[in-house]
Amino acid sequence: MIRGRRVVLRPVEERDHPLIQRWQNDPEVWWLMDHERPSSLADVAESERRAREEGYPYIIEVDGRPIGRIGLNDVRRRDRICRLYVFIGEHDAWSQGLGTDAIDALVGHAFERLDLHQIELWSLATNERAVRAYRHVGFIEEARLADRSWKDGAWVDHVVMTVTRERFQQVRTTRDLGERAPSA
Repeated sequence: MIRGRRVVLRPVEERDHPLIQRWQNDPEVWWLMDHERPSSLADVAESERRAREEGYPYIIEVDGRPIGRIGLNDVRRRDRICRLYVFIGEHDAWSQGLGTDAIDALVGHAFERLDLHQIELWSLATNERAVRAYRHVGFIEEARLADRSWKDGAWVDHVVMTVTRERFQQVRTTRDLGERAPSA
């Protein structure tokens, strides 16, 4: 288990598959995740099997309640790089900083325990809530890929973002010092 300030990340279990399927098939989550079609339980089981083989999949919990999914994949040991993915599936958990807390916890774990150098991700450029969360923990936009997804009759750009161990530590230290600063 990995603990954030308010969230706990625990390994995905088979009993989570129906919940993951429900989240992934929610129209808003599906749109933001840029999936092409709804997921069946068999799709989720296969995806989770691959996730365990290729990386580190977790359920995000708050007070014992599952609210989303996060993980690392495409781990390249030689280069000490991997990819991050995350989504909050429960709408009542949106815009509360819980995704940011989960990202911060997993990225910190990846740098401290897995000895990674860099973490990368991609997101729909229009997913402002996610991009804001990524920036909050130190991710920077390295590329904008124009017209990568056809959604609702229009092209949507993707952004590629990365954070290095050094940048993450700088941002975390600055943020922690700011939170401890006395108020005037």
